[in-house]
Amino acid sequence: MTSMYDAEAKKGEIYELKAELNSDKRDRKKEAVKKVIASMTVGKDVRSILFPSQLFPDVVNCMQTDNLELKKLVYLYLMNYAKTQPDMAILAVNTFAKDCNDPNPLIRALAVRTMGCIRVDKITEHLCEPLRKCLKDEDPYVRKTAAVCVAKLHDINQQLVEDQGFLDMLRDLISDSNPMVVANAVAALSEIAEASPQIKVFDLNTPTINKLLTALNECTEWGQIFILDAISNYSPRDEKEAQSICERVTPRLAHANSAVVLSAVKVLMKFLELIDQSSEFVQNTHRKLAPPLVTLLSAEPELQYVALRNINLIVQKRADILKNEMKVFFVKYNDPVYVKLEKLDIMIRLTNASNIAQVLAELKEYSTEVDVDFVRKSVRAIGRCAIKVESAAERCVSTLIDLIQTKVNYVVQEAIVVIKDIFRKYPNKYESIIATLCENLDSLDEPEARASMIWIIGEYAERIDNADELLESFLDGFKDENNQVQLQLLTAIVKLFLKKPSETPQELVTRVLTLVTQDSDNPDLRDRGYIYWRLLSTDPKAAKEVVLAEKPLISEETDLLEPTLLDELICHIGSLASVYHKPPNAFVEGRQTKKKNLPLRSSDANYMGTGAGMGDDDDNDIMPPKPAQQQTTVITNNTDLLIGDFDILGSIPTMNTATQSNHYNPSTSQHAPSSVPNLLDDELSSILGTDLYTHPSTTQVTSPIMGNISNTTTELLGQLFGDLQLGGGMGSLSSSGAGAYVPPKEVWLSAHKGKGLEVSGTFSRRLGHIVMDMTFENKALQPMSDFALQLNRNSFGLTPANPLQITTPLFPNQTSSTQLQLNTNAQILKMDPLTNLQVAIKNNIDFFFFACIVPIQVYFTDDGEMDKMQFVQAWQNIPENSEIKHQIQNTHSLSIDDIQTKLRLNNIHTITRTTIEQNEMLYQTMKLTNGIWILCELKITPGNKIISLERQFSGAHGAIRCIRYNIDGNYCLTSGSDRTIKLWKPDSNLSIKTYTGHSQDVLDIQSSFDNSRICSGGMDKRVLYIDVVSGKIMKKFHAHAGRVHSVKFNEEATVIISASIDGTVKLWDVKSRDYEPVQILDDAKDSVTSLCLGNNEILTSSLDQRIRIYDIRYGKLYQDYIGHNLTFISLSHDQQCFLISTLSSQLLLFDKVNGKLLQTYHDYKNNEYMIENSFSNDDQYVYSGSENGRLICWNLLTAKQVFSLEHEKDNKKSVNTLAHHPKENKIITAQEGMIYVWKEKENNDDDVNEEAFVEQKQTVRENSDLKKKLLNSVPTFVRGNHAE
Repeated sequence: MTSMYDAEAKKGEIYELKAELNSDKRDRKKEAVKKVIASMTVGKDVRSILFPSQLFPDVVNCMQTDNLELKKLVYLYLMNYAKTQPDMAILAVNTFAKDCNDPNPLIRALAVRTMGCIRVDKITEHLCEPLRKCLKDEDPYVRKTAAVCVAKLHDINQQLVEDQGFLDMLRDLISDSNPMVVANAVAALSEIAEASPQIKVFDLNTPTINKLLTALNECTEWGQIFILDAISNYSPRDEKEAQSICERVTPRLAHANSAVVLSAVKVLMKFLELIDQSSEFVQNTHRKLAPPLVTLLSAEPELQYVALRNINLIVQKRADILKNEMKVFFVKYNDPVYVKLEKLDIMIRLTNASNIAQVLAELKEYSTEVDVDFVRKSVRAIGRCAIKVESAAERCVSTLIDLIQTKVNYVVQEAIVVIKDIFRKYPNKYESIIATLCENLDSLDEPEARASMIWIIGEYAERIDNADELLESFLDGFKDENNQVQLQLLTAIVKLFLKKPSETPQELVTRVLTLVTQDSDNPDLRDRGYIYWRLLSTDPKAAKEVVLAEKPLISEETDLLEPTLLDELICHIGSLASVYHKPPNAFVEGRQTKKKNLPLRSSDANYMGTGAGMGDDDDNDIMPPKPAQQQTTVITNNTDLLIGDFDILGSIPTMNTATQSNHYNPSTSQHAPSSVPNLLDDELSSILGTDLYTHPSTTQVTSPIMGNISNTTTELLGQLFGDLQLGGGMGSLSSSGAGAYVPPKEVWLSAHKGKGLEVSGTFSRRLGHIVMDMTFENKALQPMSDFALQLNRNSFGLTPANPLQITTPLFPNQTSSTQLQLNTNAQILKMDPLTNLQVAIKNNIDFFFFACIVPIQVYFTDDGEMDKMQFVQAWQNIPENSEIKHQIQNTHSLSIDDIQTKLRLNNIHTITRTTIEQNEMLYQTMKLTNGIWILCELKITPGNKIISLERQFSGAHGAIRCIRYNIDGNYCLTSGSDRTIKLWKPDSNLSIKTYTGHSQDVLDIQSSFDNSRICSGGMDKRVLYIDVVSGKIMKKFHAHAGRVHSVKFNEEATVIISASIDGTVKLWDVKSRDYEPVQILDDAKDSVTSLCLGNNEILTSSLDQRIRIYDIRYGKLYQDYIGHNLTFISLSHDQQCFLISTLSSQLLLFDKVNGKLLQTYHDYKNNEYMIENSFSNDDQYVYSGSENGRLICWNLLTAKQVFSLEHEKDNKKSVNTLAHHPKENKIITAQEGMIYVWKEKENNDDDVNEEAFVEQKQTVRENSDLKKKLLNSVPTFVRGNHAE
């Protein structure tokens, strides 16, 4: 009866639902579908209960409606059951096709999305045409939905997607005008590429990357993640492109979504590998990476853990990023244990000598916590600190002893384990604590602790009187001990016997050997026992050498990830792989993902990896034999004999290129062979300038060279000044970076000679090593593999320090770059030319041979600085016939300090500097890797410099009140009477963005150190804090009672300092939620007109005729009464003096320390307005605007006016604001609404040249005044081509 009633009830329910589904009333139909969906949601099989043969068509018929909600419900039903009812699901195809042409874009997108989710072949066949239309739909919402649908279709039928051309259409969407379409296209292509690694689906190139970076700023957060992940898979062409991408990705670090931040970090971590690690850009990027990573630790514990796991990887790769953020990783009382343990691990990685005291205090506190696992790890961390920081080892050991005294069992046992490691690291240093350890022997119950204690007893048995008794106590329960303890006990007893044979009972040794060989089932233990037994019974001396052999010291970090694994995990930052610290293949089954690696150019600290290569043995020398007439003798390592290598006094036979290997192409070398090797010609010219040549000779300190000088001594060592790029242009100091000069790559082996393999490269010196930087390009039609490299004997003994490592196979049209570190300890063979290097390359195709020239400066060692008296003596002992002179033209106005710095970076050391007859004289030394010294005199005669108007353009502000460069000088900001702030690219007159928010004139602006924020102040009494990218006002401070004259960021851009007409200076914390100032400085009795910042100091000028210096660190105020109304103050770059503008037409230069007036500058007009001033980058000149429309410059020391430059003819309007470029010799000014960019350039007139002379031999004349003096150069500033 029950079943019959149930059947009738079901039949009635079906009948009612069927009637409702076919009802004319929309609401009833919707409710019926909702009931069906509700049953489906709670797990009922709607098909079997509701007889789909009757009900399924009725649900499908409900698709014929324009109601979006009803359509979504029916589509949801279809997606759930179409796979099990394919024949009925086909009934919906016509409706899908119709909906794909619906006027409503939401319905079109819904239709194509549903068809993509229905994994039925019959439906898929009908999907192609609607999908093609939707990919070209006019509505971006439809296009972005269709893009995802292509990826779903590819998962169902890969061949169909390729045949229908959907991949090409998907690639076209990357150029779409809508950023969300671009993001979805990138996501779809990335998913397809991951699913089909054998097909090149996503071709990333420079134009594509630029499109993605453009779309990045406008995408949603998940779209940004897709794009950033795609960019991380790109391989930039060169360092410049990598740096450009990093600059454009850096703003993403400030995003609120942690996934976006980690994706941006991943991109930066990968691309920083391609940039010179010593460059300023890398250091700045490190500083920018720290704040967002720290911010991630303020989230929920789960997110904190993910962030910490990623930070752990980052710290292992680049510890400098967070080296100053130790306190962030200190454990909080309410942190979950998994967060505590991860923080502890990172703390140890960041520990160094400067912060060890803080860390130890924290770890000791942690060791008293109640969480046992955390306490154990804290105790182990103390031991790791001792191993890592040798200077703090004693304090760490003392801390461990204090913890042992607590008698807490698990603390004592962990302490003994780590003390064993400390003994390994510092043998024979802390053995005095062994007695304390032995007191706790009975409390040890954990195998690792017992094994550690046994090791200590055995290792220092000769110092422990009752060592045999202690070890015998462990032997009583030998069979019950852990294998680790048994092995350690066996070795310890044998050690005891070998160290104290007369005092150790033989029964003890016999007993333990019997136990391990007869009663043990452990093969490792048994085998060790047999080895010891045989050694002791046959050759006790050999046993002593084996068992008591000196042990290698343990490394500082034993838990670091293997470098190749770490590099792979860096490529997966922000994914599960970075949390598990395992590659994806280790935990993802069913799909083999392509292994990712960091770019091949590794950091300077680790040039080479591992790989197969050729040996250095003589038998393996694969260089072709040279003809008999070319054979030369091997030079010994005697330095005196090596003077002959440089044979500057006689000629060496010129190399006959016709007798070289067929694979050697002399045209690939930039340097022609020379009959005499010389050491100061083109190389030094490259270091210091582009078209420079020098001709000094060489000598050795202990053995002067005698003979005649060849007139051809100009081809090799004289190349120095040229290669070191002393000249201007791209070779100037401001653009060459902080590292040593690296010549551009040249082709060493052409594709024609290399059977399709082209090798290009260069040489450099990094971290005291010579590095061979090479690029291999496969221009053949077949893959290449099995690469190896060997160097022939050469003049300086160059030989590879590691095998050659190249990613193989190298496919056609593929390029691979690598860096090979070279040593100078091989046999020496004098070459012609001297720095010629013959190279052999092997691969699976053939052997190839070529020769290249090594720049001489890479042989200069770091210890080439000679004592001054030794230099004078050696200089005077050089014979007159070893003197060579040469003149260098066009040094492009580099200062003497710049020249010294450039040469010093390339190991050319200045011994002394003096001025003789108004000429700057530099006496310098260089030392080669083979011990030979080079002495040099550099005489610089000053010439003239000019400045010209580079460009002018309208600022569209009305009157421009303020103009400022950003931190690197690539952009500038202007503000004015139109109440806006504009961001410009001054080199192209391009206005990038306009910021609003002020209601009156904007009087001052400044950008933050990372260019992400702007602060501004104006007549509306407000201080604004603005986001650069979005233009959003992050904070608006109603700051003062009157107009705001000046605003500045502190160094970290966390505080804004503002000065106002109301006589106050206020400090605003931009990170705080409070809108009140954190400090108010109200000492001024009148308007504060300007301010500037020094190291922990705030300097202000005021109309009360006083300068005030606030020392923030010590809370002190220094006041100087000037006696003039003060309008503007600026601080010199060395922060030793400050410059003040006054309303009495005088500029005043004061010593900051004692307040002494150093200089007064006249001859300009300033009686009414606030006129700004500035120092040049080298503090040799001061600049100011003027009320008569001029830009004026004075020599800082002499106060002589260098120029007075008119902006526009007959335009006498005041020039109130100016800014000096932070790196280059450029000045930007504003007059009314016009912006002017002035640039210093070289005067090319024949009668005005700056000359530098390099002279090898001259009597060293003492000069009583060796202090630095300003060059007597007189800069001439012109507008256009007409001198003023």
